[in-house]
Amino acid sequence: MSEKEELTNYLTLTKSLVMLYTNAVVESSNKNVRKAMLDGLDYNLEMQEEIYQDMVNIGYYKVEDVNKTEVDKLCKKLNQDC
Repeated sequence: MSEKEELTNYLTLTKSLVMLYTNAVVESSNKNVRKAMLDGLDYNLEMQEEIYQDMVNIGYYKVEDVNKTEVDKLCKKLNQDC
């Protein structure tokens, strides 16, 4: 397995864990459990960001600049839908 495939798998795994921890936080009814799930969520969010940044820095994950006009159009559309 290549480095790119490994990092992609790690990124996908951390995204899945973030979703699971998010659900666990929402569903927890005990303060101690909620705190543990929030800690796990924070840890996995940090890990996901690190993996993502590594992939960007290596060149495995291409990030395109978006021009301001496109962002403005999207914001305007979103505000109209509210």
